[in-house]
Amino acid sequence: MSELEKLRQAALEFEMQGKIGKAIEKLNVILKENPDLHDLRVKLGELYYVMGEIKKSIAEFEKVVQSKPDYTFALYRLGISYFRATRFTDAINVFHHINALEPELYMSSYWEGLSHYHKGQFKRSIEAYKRLTENSPDGTLGFYQLAIVYKASGKYNKAINCLKGILKEDPNVVSVNYHLALAYLGIDNQDYAIKYLKKVIELDPEHVDAKRRLKILTDPEELYTFEVPPL
Repeated sequence: MSELEKLRQAALEFEMQGKIGKAIEKLNVILKENPDLHDLRVKLGELYYVMGEIKKSIAEFEKVVQSKPDYTFALYRLGISYFRATRFTDAINVFHHINALEPELYMSSYWEGLSHYHKGQFKRSIEAYKRLTENSPDGTLGFYQLAIVYKASGKYNKAINCLKGILKEDPNVVSVNYHLALAYLGIDNQDYAIKYLKKVIELDPEHVDAKRRLKILTDPEELYTFEVPPL
């Protein structure tokens, strides 16, 4: 076994043992002498990410994509690292590039939509999540995120349609029932809001916000006791 293979094997073993710092040390030794081993540089970036060293993670992924600008796996990791660093515009640019290269990689639309959402760009967020639902029509993630953005932008009926579609597949998802209740509150339909808040509490008896909202809706005197939480 060559010295390079020994170092690679040692890095892998350290990672499997949870000794991430030691794995990073070994990878840095390898890459100092072999800077073009892109798979190991991506691995190094991932380990820095795990350690919460996001700037270093970004630096490693950027080195890879500078050399291989269409390396979608490295681009994807770079985009997520940008998002973690709240560099939302950079994240959007990366995920938009991935979508152009390989539109079937639908999770890039998820992160692009989330980045737009955090910038308050609801229209673009909706566009990204619509792409996600088109590329993964049988999944619920895109429809759930789409509903959240619809609700945040005041499009409550569209949010309701998305959330009810998810509940057809699984009626016992706490977060879906909860956001459905909030969407009904958005259109002043208190009866349905109460119905879904009760469902939330049935599924999760310790759901503090659902209990608080239900108490406000069913006991008007509570309006003078509690601050009404936002939608």
